[in-house]
Amino acid sequence: MMCTRTLVSAALLMGGATALAQSGTTAIQLPAQVFSPSAPTPATQQTLTAPAQPLVLRFQADVPAYVAGQKTKVRVTKEMNIPAGRAQIIRQRGTVTQSLEQDLTRWMTELNAGGGARFEKQQGGGWVLVQHDLFKLDADATRAALLAAIKDPSIQVAQAKVAAQSHPQRTLDYFISRGITGHLGTGNTNYKGSSKARMTNIHVGASKFKDRLFEGGTFSFNQFLGPISRGNGYVDGLIIAGDRTEEGLGGGICQVSTTVFRSLYMAGLPVRERHTHSYQVSYYKPQGLDAAIYQPTLDLKFANDTGGAIWFQTDWNDETGEFNVYSFGKPRDFQVKLSEPRVIKSTPAPADRTIQTDTLASGQRKQVDWAAPGGTLEVDRLFVRNGQTFKKETLTSNYRAWPNIFLVGR
Repeated sequence: MMCTRTLVSAALLMGGATALAQSGTTAIQLPAQVFSPSAPTPATQQTLTAPAQPLVLRFQADVPAYVAGQKTKVRVTKEMNIPAGRAQIIRQRGTVTQSLEQDLTRWMTELNAGGGARFEKQQGGGWVLVQHDLFKLDADATRAALLAAIKDPSIQVAQAKVAAQSHPQRTLDYFISRGITGHLGTGNTNYKGSSKARMTNIHVGASKFKDRLFEGGTFSFNQFLGPISRGNGYVDGLIIAGDRTEEGLGGGICQVSTTVFRSLYMAGLPVRERHTHSYQVSYYKPQGLDAAIYQPTLDLKFANDTGGAIWFQTDWNDETGEFNVYSFGKPRDFQVKLSEPRVIKSTPAPADRTIQTDTLASGQRKQVDWAAPGGTLEVDRLFVRNGQTFKKETLTSNYRAWPNIFLVGR
């Protein structure tokens, strides 16, 4: 196995090129791009006797960035890591093997893909606007450097050679000209345990907020998302319909609407339309901060009072279930803080319900809903400037008590 990782060093929130020159390399927590080249066979592994050392092909270059209100440069480092076991096999052969050549070609192609400017989160917090330029490597020189490291075990890091650097279509000025220079809010939910169908719909919906710009006075989730249809990639999943959960197109899309709601709510935007789910859904903890949508009747809307456009970025991880939506725009002169949800009223879950169905074999039993208490929850949104709260809003959510529901074949 071989993976690539991206590192960025910058004058992170320190300002100016002087700080850049003095700072060290700081890792950005980006999803690793994992390759799966051919693995060594057990017979080959038995021939390995000496301690194995990994081999790294490293690319470094300075790219434009916007830090603390100024254009500057940051050092970008991207690495192709060859694990110790595989590196030792390659070194014994003394050449760039066919599988390594394939990995090298893919890695160089990705470097030339760029991706445009976007916001990058730094260790310890804070965001930096980084322009991911396109880099064309000198393939022969890079391959020669890698081969030299293969033949000389004392060289554990080979340096890639850059032939040309060019700017992407989406540069720093794309954001600066629109005043989009600050982080507004982050929404977070967790969908671990979701079915394959539910995750599919989450992926489709989340992709609509990946590196996208919103311009306008009123943000409508349904309008920004577009139609929930099979043609757009959605599949059947569980949805809440009336007094039960049943199969419906796009089941799971409310994971996206809830996460977007939390992002824009933390950004301080005024809520214009928001609907809670019928009951407290376990995927949306902490409770009281969910947002149900159902096209075309139920929408999620915010007034855009930022004075400019809003830029969305997303990331998600199916293994952990972590899902984040980030919003960026003109910097605010205040911070938003949320209180813990308060339970104002609570009612216990009712007795289990059984529904006869023809969709299951006779006598077969399947649980389709899980019990949840009903009640009223409140969350305070505090607007803070210079350490002083100057406005407080209360978000109220009402939920029905919900039973365990079982389908039983007739």
